[in-house]
Amino acid sequence: MNGKSRLVPWIVGSLFAVYLFVAMMPQSRSDHFQLQEFGKTPVLDGGRIKPIDTVARNSLMIISNHQDFKDTAGETQPAIKWLLDVMAYGNREGENPAYQYKVFRIENLQLLDLLGLPRRPGSYRYAIDEFAKKIDVFERQAQRVKKITEKKRDVFETKVMELKQHLELYMGIASLALPETIPPSADGSAWKSVYEINETASQTAAIRVREEAERTGQKLESMDKAAKEKLIAAFYAEIEKARGELYAVFPAARSFSEMLGAYRNGDAEAFNKELAEYQKFGDQLPSSQLSRIHFEAFFNGFEPFYHCSILYVFVFLLAVAGLWTSVGWNAGAQPLNKAALWLALLTLLLHTWALGARMWLQGRPPVTNLYSSAVWISWGCVVVGLVLESIYRVGIGSIVASVLGFVSMLLAIHLAGGGDTLEMMRAVLDDNFWLATHVTVVTFGYVATLVAGFLGVLYVFLGVVTPALDRHLSKVLSQMIYAVVCFATLLSFTGTVLGGIWADQSWGRFWGWDPKENGALIIVIWNALILHARWGGLVKQRGMAVLAIVGIMVTGWSWIGTNQLGVGLHAYGFNNTLAVVLVAGWAVCLLLVGIGMLPLRLWASFSAQNRT
Repeated sequence: MNGKSRLVPWIVGSLFAVYLFVAMMPQSRSDHFQLQEFGKTPVLDGGRIKPIDTVARNSLMIISNHQDFKDTAGETQPAIKWLLDVMAYGNREGENPAYQYKVFRIENLQLLDLLGLPRRPGSYRYAIDEFAKKIDVFERQAQRVKKITEKKRDVFETKVMELKQHLELYMGIASLALPETIPPSADGSAWKSVYEINETASQTAAIRVREEAERTGQKLESMDKAAKEKLIAAFYAEIEKARGELYAVFPAARSFSEMLGAYRNGDAEAFNKELAEYQKFGDQLPSSQLSRIHFEAFFNGFEPFYHCSILYVFVFLLAVAGLWTSVGWNAGAQPLNKAALWLALLTLLLHTWALGARMWLQGRPPVTNLYSSAVWISWGCVVVGLVLESIYRVGIGSIVASVLGFVSMLLAIHLAGGGDTLEMMRAVLDDNFWLATHVTVVTFGYVATLVAGFLGVLYVFLGVVTPALDRHLSKVLSQMIYAVVCFATLLSFTGTVLGGIWADQSWGRFWGWDPKENGALIIVIWNALILHARWGGLVKQRGMAVLAIVGIMVTGWSWIGTNQLGVGLHAYGFNNTLAVVLVAGWAVCLLLVGIGMLPLRLWASFSAQNRT
């Protein structure tokens, strides 16, 4: 490399640092409401104490499939503003901005027709105001569908119940039933919601009014209009009195309510002042817990995994550009390849830090649910790809790392729409050494099988479409596939045995022919089949690459496909979209297998070698 070309990796590294610095900076707002501080407020939701910003993001992600939204002016706003608007305005009729936000994702055409909504390609997001007049019609339909068992519902009926759940989530937030925002007081009381306190006040008022009516001998059926109006006024007066008494016991409830009132009135100064007072109640939590909550709010705003997915795209572009401009395949000294490697390593550091942060927040191993498995597998693919790059230095490792890292991260981002990714674990999955080792090892077996399969895809693609697959590269790719398949066989087998040990401790049986267990066994058998076919001379370089592609299909079934069956002790993460993606992935793999078996005379690389 000449002097100028040596600067390319340094320039890429500097841009990476600037990008991350900007990403970590909090978004400034011009309306002076301290929304970022409000987002750090500790609340109880889903059995876990978390910042209210997490509740906002998870709730909006469930409803809208996004963590931000566009207000009525078309400006992009954070999820915490949406949550605050929903809480502050509740179910108030008239001027309610939350009713006008297009956040409800509705794609089913039959459901759109039921609600009288226009088809909005590219967005499919609608505001409550747009279908408010059809709520009664929708509720009748939802009651009908509710009587049908889940497995017998068609697509329309499934989407009806999905929207029903989203509306119930919205109404729970609007009524202040979700989340529980009132922390325990000094007397050792449990977390409470403002809704719970207000309902208690209403019940107390009703008892007092009824007792007073009975004491004076009044009967509702014999009252005239004026007496009924007087009774209603007395009831509301008693509600205010009872609420005041409860607010004296739970001062955090009064502070939270007044904070919402200040926000509703557009009084930023009063809102910020009341927020500071309200947060004093949450500050009574243990300092270690508060530090986790504040860090989680920062982690949410930073979104490191999202930025990793973007950076992996740039790694791919740099690696492909490096290979395209390289002379020969000894491209380790090429500036673009080196820049791709540097950027991949820096992104891996960010990815590793984010994984460690999740583990610290949850206090658990890296794999606890389907979302975390995607994040972990993405990390593992990058690690294996960069190890290959450090050994062979042909640019292939960087491409493997970037493509598989990005695809797995994209899958994780989709899975985040299911709710809290740091959810509480079920008792059988909680704090077990054998479980922790089993899931990490067996998922790394997934990683190795996926990497070997993608190397097979590269072998077929480069050989059929380009003249680049010369004898040297063919040998290098085959060595990579062979080494990774050996690694995958060892890890898959070890992880499966560790899973049996854990199952024996948790369920009293080592093996139960559960679909997930069968899937893990199929991976072991398939990887062993590839090795035996290679050792026995049944396949050579091309055959091994084609068999490795089938390994992607096998891994996809074990990782995602078994969950779609909805049976067995490992059934979790059911998702119709994932089922469609899995079938599409199988179709692509089968197509590549067919292409890989074409006669060599049809391969561009084979023709190029014959010409030379």
